[in-house]
Amino acid sequence: MGNHPLPLTDEARTAIEQITQGLTYPISVVYRFKKNEAADQAAKIAAAPSKLRLHDSAYLDEVNLGLWQGLTRADLRFRFPSVFPQWEENPLAVNPPDGESLEEAVERVKEGLKRILRRNRGVAIALPLRPMAMQIALGVLRGEEAPAIATHLHNLSAVEKIEITTDDLQRFVSRFHYPRPQGGQDEPS
Repeated sequence: MGNHPLPLTDEARTAIEQITQGLTYPISVVYRFKKNEAADQAAKIAAAPSKLRLHDSAYLDEVNLGLWQGLTRADLRFRFPSVFPQWEENPLAVNPPDGESLEEAVERVKEGLKRILRRNRGVAIALPLRPMAMQIALGVLRGEEAPAIATHLHNLSAVEKIEITTDDLQRFVSRFHYPRPQGGQDEPS
């Protein structure tokens, strides 16, 4: 679990290739969190058919689970028999030791999406994300707040497609007012 840098499995690689080849519209831009091996590999697969240049964004990293990083759910239930089930039930109520709170992760992903969408209006964007980051992104794009996002944080769907109208995009981007990063970097401060 978490943002542990594991590579894609052969099954995942094949599935991503099939999904990318089956799109009815071209992907125009691909953003990734380069330091996560699986997300980086998925981004390269998505970008390959159109030979797109990849864009990096630290905002797209998976939720940092601190000391829980890399452990399976079974290991976490065994090692943390009271706290981990609480986190599964309500991720807002428990912060993994040395990890990132769900509220922090939601704000980070929200800021990243706002910047990405503002720069890429009217085009198809691919965002290869790890599972929890994807659920957060989906919730943010649906206009959900952290408590609603927490209810579907543990969904394990592999791919999601969200279409945003121009009006929805304008409302989404205008809701958040963040200063532009210095030097044109897309990194959280």
